[in-house]
Amino acid sequence: MSAETAVSNPTLQLSVGELVAFACRSGDLVGESAAGPTALEGIRAHQRLQKKRPKGSEAEYRLQETLEQDGCTVVLSGRVDILHPQPDLHRAVQLDEIKTTYVPPQKLAESVRELHWAQLKVYGFCYGLQQQFSADTPVALQMLWHNLKEKKTYPESREFRWCELESFARTALTEYLQWQRRWQAHRQAVRASARALEFPFAAYRAGQRSLAVAAYRCLRDGGELVVEAPTGIGKTVSTLFPAIKAVGETTLDQLVYLTAKNSGRQVVRETAARLQADGLTLSVLELQARDKSCACSLGLCSRDEAGICPRTRGFFDRLPEARRALLGRPLLTPEVIAKEADCLQLCPFELSLQMLPWADLVVCDFNYVFDPLVQMQNLRDTRLQRALLIDEAHNLSDRARAMFSAKLTHGDSRRAAAACKGSHPGLRRAIQSLVRALDQWVEQLRESEQKSAHTRNGENTELWITALADGAPPAVNTAIHKVMLVASQLWEQSQSPPEAIADWLKALFRYQTVEQLAAAQHRCITRTRNPANSDSRWREQEVELLCLNAADYVRQTYAQFHCVIAFSATLRPPGYVYRQLGLQDDSPYLALPSPFAAEQLGLFLCPFVDTRYRARDQASDALVDLIARTYHSRPGNYLVFFPSYRFLQQVAQRFAAQFPEIPLVQQTSGSSDQQRRAFLDHFQGGRRSLGFAIMGGIFGEGVDYVGEQLVGTIVVGVGLPQVNEEQELLRAASEQRGENGFDIAYRYPGLTRVLQTAGRVIRTETDRGVVILADARFADPFYHALYPQHWQPQTCDKGDTLSAALDQFWNS
Repeated sequence: MSAETAVSNPTLQLSVGELVAFACRSGDLVGESAAGPTALEGIRAHQRLQKKRPKGSEAEYRLQETLEQDGCTVVLSGRVDILHPQPDLHRAVQLDEIKTTYVPPQKLAESVRELHWAQLKVYGFCYGLQQQFSADTPVALQMLWHNLKEKKTYPESREFRWCELESFARTALTEYLQWQRRWQAHRQAVRASARALEFPFAAYRAGQRSLAVAAYRCLRDGGELVVEAPTGIGKTVSTLFPAIKAVGETTLDQLVYLTAKNSGRQVVRETAARLQADGLTLSVLELQARDKSCACSLGLCSRDEAGICPRTRGFFDRLPEARRALLGRPLLTPEVIAKEADCLQLCPFELSLQMLPWADLVVCDFNYVFDPLVQMQNLRDTRLQRALLIDEAHNLSDRARAMFSAKLTHGDSRRAAAACKGSHPGLRRAIQSLVRALDQWVEQLRESEQKSAHTRNGENTELWITALADGAPPAVNTAIHKVMLVASQLWEQSQSPPEAIADWLKALFRYQTVEQLAAAQHRCITRTRNPANSDSRWREQEVELLCLNAADYVRQTYAQFHCVIAFSATLRPPGYVYRQLGLQDDSPYLALPSPFAAEQLGLFLCPFVDTRYRARDQASDALVDLIARTYHSRPGNYLVFFPSYRFLQQVAQRFAAQFPEIPLVQQTSGSSDQQRRAFLDHFQGGRRSLGFAIMGGIFGEGVDYVGEQLVGTIVVGVGLPQVNEEQELLRAASEQRGENGFDIAYRYPGLTRVLQTAGRVIRTETDRGVVILADARFADPFYHALYPQHWQPQTCDKGDTLSAALDQFWNS
């Protein structure tokens, strides 16, 4: 429905499904899992039952009726699964609705049954309106519950007078239209304030105006835009401001802003607040991950004896009050949502999803748009014009590949079966069948004699790699379907599997989903490992469905949006970026200059250090000397970024031994949020801290070290990803397409890490700092050709040369 419908256009186009979903839902929030009858299963069941209909009846009978309601003209439309016209004067007309389940209808949650009946009642009202029924005309309605497991249909019939159906439907319409009037009033205020909005700063930085103009054209005309905007240019305000202007001046309905970092969400929040302070009326919804929002996960409530969260009981009965309270609020942050959810005892995560259609700007992680398991169904409604803004877009290709990959392990499956012992015997038996199927799959591969056996890290490993077209394990897939079938039966009955296997079930559903979506860009990797010095009789086995390139899937998602703007400080070279992100070849590419003066950054290339893997023992002493020289040239806050934890710890030990007086803080593997905050607390203005961190990690991207928080960065190595089976498969797949596989799998991703890491130093017009590139490969023409235009590297052939160059930079 268009954003101005109820105001500028007196006719409201409304589907029966949309009306019922909004105004007729009541009772519990059920079906929390995406597992259940698939769309394909539902379509096939519909077709089978429709073919069995009696002669003279009609399938997919279209209804579209215009009516007046509360001063508004409404066009209500939908399709009835089966219509049985009135056979004679003594029997009523009959409308059938088909619903597929995995359980008999009497075991379905009452709220689900009533929602299905509500849809059929509105169909009955529309048909009576079409046929001009009198108030007392009888209408027969029949639900056909088709149990896919039993392959059995359960009919349930009710008869109503048409006036009863009319009363039900018009009550729902009244509730819907009352909400729409409030929503459209808010939208009018948003558009008016957006048209009057001025750029929130006195002047544009260099490059900002070019970015804002290009973004507005894309937002107005549709299509795609790719922008490489160096650090400090102000990408957030330069894209959000034209986007909001487009909301006021074009037919754009909603903005979706994606960012992979918490710091990115914070910048959007601050930018929106600044614009709102200047008079903008805009509702910003910030979505947070379920595990960080769920009241049960946070210890705010406990599941009942049936394993159900009490905040999902009666969820839809209390939802309208929460929805009214939140509509139009400027910042719907997780904290604001949680406060309202606490008042009404609602699930905060589900409440945030319910507010998604009623926010002007949605800020969320990549997975809410691209991940097939969690992507928001509301965003698939192409009747609305939405803009997709992708911040830090260089992260999207790796993130998307992970979304369309999945892994299943033998050990986790055995533990899941054990967790079901006693409480869920049927589920336990299904999981045990899956464990046996994994064993059989490995034995089948061993007999094929296609394995690659080797020893790695003290483990005896067997490895098989096959294309999914001829190598996916069918018995495993069948066993997974049986497990998900049993789990779905529990969910449909408002019951839950053991909480201990919730994450395992999610991983299992991802495997099932990816297997169904898999195409030529997927490989099936099967591994068995016999851990060294282990007395266990179990060999760990895992089956991984690896996506080598998710560009096709990402491209399909773009099609749901009016326009897509992808931007980052590191999107080079363009050809590589376009292929990885699924962008159209003719989409504009805008590379902006740095807004900062060249003399703010001292960039020193040190090719006398060899950080390649085989030379790292010899490189450690040279690095210790290089780091000490850099720190002593101007004591302050410095970060040294390493390609691996092992190399980091090796250099850290030697450095601490030689320079114990310099405070050293190290990033640790698997650090918690609290540990990360503690690490960053060392880097404050006025302190002198030396930090060792991992390139491409949390401290090398998305963190603004302003002013004295960071005066220098040392980049150890060219950031190449670790050589492993996955990267080598990426390399081979690229070479099969005629591309340079080493560049695609290693050098380009490594360069992105380096550029992101180097970009931490200069964040504002007053910052001044140094970047040291410690590796001989940085002098290679391949890298020089890809350096940003504002880089002016100075080569230092030894430590003394570096010290002299640093002294000159800091004293100039």
